[in-house]
Amino acid sequence: MALGLKLKAIREGNGFSQRELAKRAGVTNSSISMIEQGQVSPSVQSLEKVLSGIPMTLSHFFACGENQTEDVFYGENDMQKHDKPYGYMQVLAEKLVGRSVTFKRLYFRPDSGTGDAPLTSFFDQAGWIFSGNILLSAGSTVRKLTAGEGFYLQAYTPFRACNESLTEPAEIIVASQEGE
Repeated sequence: MALGLKLKAIREGNGFSQRELAKRAGVTNSSISMIEQGQVSPSVQSLEKVLSGIPMTLSHFFACGENQTEDVFYGENDMQKHDKPYGYMQVLAEKLVGRSVTFKRLYFRPDSGTGDAPLTSFFDQAGWIFSGNILLSAGSTVRKLTAGEGFYLQAYTPFRACNESLTEPAEIIVASQEGE
């Protein structure tokens, strides 16, 4: 990819107009425009100055993939809430084609849980209690986990999770790597 087109893609990907980037970098609008159109080839120092407005280093600029088209950042409203008996679940980058890691947010309403029957997963799962307290049954072990504590469940380990608080919600962040 030509340097100018790459700069333009990165500038637009960060939501900057040419004017905004020029202002942030302390250069003229025409400098940005001429670089992006391939009319000038900037010196290393000039490109560094332009990139400081993003901010991005030269090495990061040249390491960026040319074909990166998928979203990288996701806001809470970008992730669909899937209703569950205990509250809801959200999956990060749920619609990303070829995603090999699953990263979930599980929200438990007060006095709710996954149910009486144990659940299992085809994949190992690691979890972290983000807020509240969760009573976790994993295999034959039961433990109350508080915010900041975590767990690791091997594939096919039966488990149940319950928020025993009558007033406070609880949240778990869970990651798993899906097999081939």
